[in-house]
Amino acid sequence: MQVRGLFDKGAYSELDALAAQVRSQKLRFKGGAWRLCVLYRTLGTPGSLTATDAEWQNRIAKVEQWIEASPTSPTPRVALAHTYIRFAWKARGNGYSNTVTQEGWKLFGQRIQSARTVLEDAAKTSGRDAHWYREMQTVALAQGWNRTEMDALTSEALANEPGYYYFAVAEANYLLPKWHGQPGDTERFAEQVADRAGAAEGDTVYFQIAAETNCCRHTQAPALSWPRVRQGFSALDQLYGSTNHERNAMAYLALRAGDSETAQQLFARIGNDWDESVWRTKALFDASRTGQIVGNTRPLRADGKAPTPDPSND
Repeated sequence: MQVRGLFDKGAYSELDALAAQVRSQKLRFKGGAWRLCVLYRTLGTPGSLTATDAEWQNRIAKVEQWIEASPTSPTPRVALAHTYIRFAWKARGNGYSNTVTQEGWKLFGQRIQSARTVLEDAAKTSGRDAHWYREMQTVALAQGWNRTEMDALTSEALANEPGYYYFAVAEANYLLPKWHGQPGDTERFAEQVADRAGAAEGDTVYFQIAAETNCCRHTQAPALSWPRVRQGFSALDQLYGSTNHERNAMAYLALRAGDSETAQQLFARIGNDWDESVWRTKALFDASRTGQIVGNTRPLRADGKAPTPDPSND
C-alpha cells in the first residue's frame, strides 16, 4: 500500500477508497496482520517518534485538512487520534513512570484527551471502524479506566469485528499486574477469548497474546499454556504463513518454555535472519541458538529471567 505517498500528496479521496477496501474486504498481510491496522500505523507519525514537536504539529494540521476534505469518513479521524496518541507517548517517553517529568505527564494527559475527543467526535459524525475501538482501548489504558469500562469497550469491539485480534491483545495487556489486573487475569482472559473465537483462529489469537506479553523482555503472563501457544503458532503458520519476526518470537518463547526441540526447529527456519526487536543483540541470538556462551552473553534461559553475563569473562 502506498499509504504514505498518497497522504503526502494530499490524495485524500484515494486514501479513503483504499481504507474502505481493506476495511470491507478484511484484508491481511502474511502473518495475519490486518492491513487496516498497518494503514493507521503508517499514517500515525511524521516518520519517527523523535521528530520535532513542530513536525508533529504539521502532521496533525495535515490530517485535519483531510478531515475537512472527507467529513463523513471515519478514516482521517481515527488517523488523527492515533497521531495524538503517539505524540502523547513522545512526551512521556518509554521509561518507568518515575522517570517522566511533570511537564511530560502534563503533555501526555492533554494529548491522550485530544485523542479521546477526536474518537468521540468520530463516533458521532462518521461512525466507527474496527480500529476506532483499538485506539480507544489505548486511551482507556492511558487514562486508567476501570475494569468494567474496559471490559465493556473490548466486548463491543469484539462484537464489531471478532477477528481483529488487536482487541484481545490490548485487553490482555490491560489485565497484566503492572497495569490494572491481578496475577492470572491475563491468562484467564486469553483462554476465554481464544475459546470464544474458536478453532484455529482462536488459537492464533492465543499466540498473539503470548507474543505480546511474554516476548521479548520479561515473562509477564507465566501461566499461559505452552501447548496452546505452540498450537497457536502452528495455526497461524497454516492460515496466514508466519513472518520472520513471528518465527523469531516463537523461538524466544519456546526457549522460555524450556521447549528446545521446538526452538531448534524454528532456528533451522530462521537461519541467520535474526530479529533485533526480539533478541536485542546478535550475541544473545547466537548464544540462544547454539546453547553456548558468546562473548559474555549466556543463552536465554527457561526460568523467565533475563540472561546474565558470564562472570568469568568480566
